[in-house]
Amino acid sequence: MSNKRQRTTTSVESLCINDLPDGILVGISSYLAKPSAALLAIAMMADSQQQTETSKAIISSTINCSVLDFGDIEKSLSVKLSDDDIDKILRSIDAVNNLRILKLAGCVNITGRGLDVLRSSNEIQQIDLSLVGKHESPLIEPEPLLSEDVVIPILDSIISRGRESSLKQLELPMMWRNESSVSHQFFGRYNDYLTNQRYCCSKCEQVIGSNDWVCLDGDDWHGTQEYTCSQCLKHFCYDEDCEDESSLVNWCNKCEKGYCKNCNAGYKCSGCYRSFCNECKTMKACEAPGDCTRRFCGDCSEEKLCSWCDQCSFCVRTAGVCKHDGCQKTICSQCDVVINTGGYCMECGL
Repeated sequence: MSNKRQRTTTSVESLCINDLPDGILVGISSYLAKPSAALLAIAMMADSQQQTETSKAIISSTINCSVLDFGDIEKSLSVKLSDDDIDKILRSIDAVNNLRILKLAGCVNITGRGLDVLRSSNEIQQIDLSLVGKHESPLIEPEPLLSEDVVIPILDSIISRGRESSLKQLELPMMWRNESSVSHQFFGRYNDYLTNQRYCCSKCEQVIGSNDWVCLDGDDWHGTQEYTCSQCLKHFCYDEDCEDESSLVNWCNKCEKGYCKNCNAGYKCSGCYRSFCNECKTMKACEAPGDCTRRFCGDCSEEKLCSWCDQCSFCVRTAGVCKHDGCQKTICSQCDVVINTGGYCMECGL
């Protein structure tokens, strides 16, 4: 019996993942995010540069090769990815012929060398190199390793094919969005590319004739793309007839992305006049009876909305600050009299 137990234990310990049937591995990979599934397929290739039957089965069964979003995996994994990892992933899914959307959220330790395979792509429609996830601030500290000297030539190769290229939207790291020589000159070339594509407004179907697709005036939005929803990739002009609830592109001052209202119905704060998408800021509306449509972001609502009645200072007209030391919440004179708050806000007066 002891020999039998010993032989059984030895046999189990010698098993490895390669001994599992392809069907089981395909089933496991179906529960993984697409970048993770691609990494599993690559791992099954071991040291070989050629795809095995197992890796082919994983890729063909579980990966939609048109979209690759690294924001779908844990940041603790994406931060470990190297340029070699990115290169292997893109090659494993035949990115040149299949990939349409690439988002490199969290991949802060790549230089961009792994993107070289995309030079000859005519299929890629969106490249998000901001390196942050959905509704995250584009400010990254410490600065990521992504190199202009490496990436700009790759992007130039894509847009140099003019109307043969399918690129519709490009997002670059915040650290590049300045007037440095490399990036600033590329912004001009990318602006000319978008102008020459003659993209049409998705609402009025007219060619967007503007030649300022990219902000080039050196302000905070320098290097960002106009007229394009970063989610659905549709283009919209700013003509008066198209500025309605379904088509106007909203710019979010936190995540610094533009959305059409079908994708994200953001609002402009009536206090600081900054715009935010719904996922970045919860806007609080004035509760005054009547036609007041003002909304305020969290930073402004304490100053502009009465903490008792939630009416804005524009409607109640007279308002003061809570008497409690250090509290900046607003208390309107109407509530001070009617509710007898003693000049204290709802939180401090309870």
